[in-house]
Amino acid sequence: MRLRDLSSYLIIPSHSDQPESYLHELKQLEWIFIAARWVWVPIVFLMAWLHHPVQADLMIILGGVLGFCNIIACLLNIRLKKPGAQRILSVAMLAIDTVLAWGIILIFVRDFYTAAYAGFVYVIFEAAIRFGIIGSLAMALVFILGLYGAFLYREAAFGVRFSISGYAFWTALMSIVSVSAGMIVHEGRRQRRQSEIYLRENTLLAERHRIARDLHDTVLKTLQGLSLEARALGNRKMSETSVRETAQYIEDVCARTSREIREVIFALRNDDDAAGIGGQIAMMLKDWSKITGIEGDFTLSGEDVILPAESARQVRNIVAEALTNIQRHASASHVSIIIKTASGEI
Repeated sequence: MRLRDLSSYLIIPSHSDQPESYLHELKQLEWIFIAARWVWVPIVFLMAWLHHPVQADLMIILGGVLGFCNIIACLLNIRLKKPGAQRILSVAMLAIDTVLAWGIILIFVRDFYTAAYAGFVYVIFEAAIRFGIIGSLAMALVFILGLYGAFLYREAAFGVRFSISGYAFWTALMSIVSVSAGMIVHEGRRQRRQSEIYLRENTLLAERHRIARDLHDTVLKTLQGLSLEARALGNRKMSETSVRETAQYIEDVCARTSREIREVIFALRNDDDAAGIGGQIAMMLKDWSKITGIEGDFTLSGEDVILPAESARQVRNIVAEALTNIQRHASASHVSIIIKTASGEI
């Protein structure tokens, strides 16, 4: 059977019950920003080539710093193994991107008309994706205060008057962008949480149906047969020997029904999808041996693998059905289960 993980992946990370899953999401997100910075590096060098020499030197320096920081981010993103450290890397890279964005803005701030301020949109989007609407609003506030200081610096250093209309335009634009980005991310996370809740509810409903089906196929049918036998016992004149035989039959049926109920309970206890499939089946065999008195041994060849929830459930059901058939029909004294995993197959 080929193992396939069909679960969908959302870029926007949310705190997961599994630290490994959360760490994986953070790393995937960081790779996206690393790729975006590699796009920015040639853009910065192109901007340096298009402007006069003083600006070109500074732009080349900023492009080199951006590339160096991105290389460090690549190495750390590979080596970090804990969500907390990965989170610190996220904050640090956001701070670096903010500083470099302001570096580009200050290079062009002497010009009365410049679109360099628009580069800060990238930082706002990055903060929104990393930290939601709080991050985008915080970066908008950083831009508003920083732009005010940049305009004052431009007026004092280069004699360019403070442009109230320009300040109002860029403040309004960045505020709209930050709110929009923050709300989009917030809505995406809300829908993801709703999808997770919906999936859990559907899984629970499917499990309830499975339990009902298992009980119907085993316990309910047995009890119905037992009821008919008891009714016949009361309606017939039977010899003492027949009564003893019928009573023994009823006792055997009750014992088998008790075992079947315990099997259902043990199956529920063993539905631990976070554990490897080998560990799950080993526990199933151990519990089954206790119930039936039939000895069993389990062998795993290869690494234990964690299957998707539905695949794990199907494998457990296959093994459980095999064990049930052995118990009922094989008259076995010993059972062996061998699992081999290799190259994504089991």
